[in-house]
Amino acid sequence: MKTKTLALFSGIVGLVGGILLLVGPFFILGTAAATASSDATAGSILLLNALKIANLVLGIIAIVYYKGDERVGVAPSELLIVGGSVAIIPFLGWIGGIIVLIGGSLFLGSLKNETN
Repeated sequence: MKTKTLALFSGIVGLVGGILLLVGPFFILGTAAATASSDATAGSILLLNALKIANLVLGIIAIVYYKGDERVGVAPSELLIVGGSVAIIPFLGWIGGIIVLIGGSLFLGSLKNETN
């Protein structure tokens, strides 16, 4: 079912994205210190920025799709949107990661409410 697939995908992206946003600055720092080239550092920064935007877009898609649905509330979608927005702000990516992690876990928790 499409509803279950979107909730599962949002939950997995939220959990993995939240964890990566939490440890991402340390990964970037390690990449910059270990390599002399800036290509690897730029690649990891680009990956994290794409993840931030993906969480934001996925939250918007989910809030539009689940509008009026009692099984999946608005809280998981709003947390993905707020977490993605906060993570875009420099030096606040780890706070956005925590918010996205909570939103992803709420999406996975809402899968129990679906009857199928």
